[in-house]
Amino acid sequence: MAAGLVVASDVEVGIYANRLLDPDLTACPVCGRPIRSGPIHQDAEMVLLDELRQGLADHGIKYSMGRNDVRSVEAFVYRYQERQGGNFAVDKPASVGFHLHLYDQNGLAKIFVFDETQQPLFDDILKIVTFLKRGMKWITASQLAEEGIEKGIKYLQEDLK
Repeated sequence: MAAGLVVASDVEVGIYANRLLDPDLTACPVCGRPIRSGPIHQDAEMVLLDELRQGLADHGIKYSMGRNDVRSVEAFVYRYQERQGGNFAVDKPASVGFHLHLYDQNGLAKIFVFDETQQPLFDDILKIVTFLKRGMKWITASQLAEEGIEKGIKYLQEDLK
């Protein structure tokens, strides 16, 4: 390896989180993809960062807090609404929307989009496997975010190692 050349796998991935500040936006201010904004719980960024840290550690990916000049992942949340109700009956289901923006030395390299509001099984019978994995109950926003982060890490995994 040439002197001064940094190999991506030798560097920790920087991680950080941001939230949508203008609820009237219909496109992500970072990547321009359409978004369906909504209420954002005050702890949303911390929950996403905690899930991201745990997920990266589970996959053996080194990380550090904050941006990194070689590789960084930004969790950008535009909706994070807790369910209203309990495990078996809700007035309003959990709803989470976020992007994982992967940056490298050249700028924005890859985007993962997670946008889900839990629906009753009879509204989408094709999601029966997901319904069974969730224990046949209504889940919290943090559980929904955990699912999204896991999917995002799997999507970005090759680029993160």
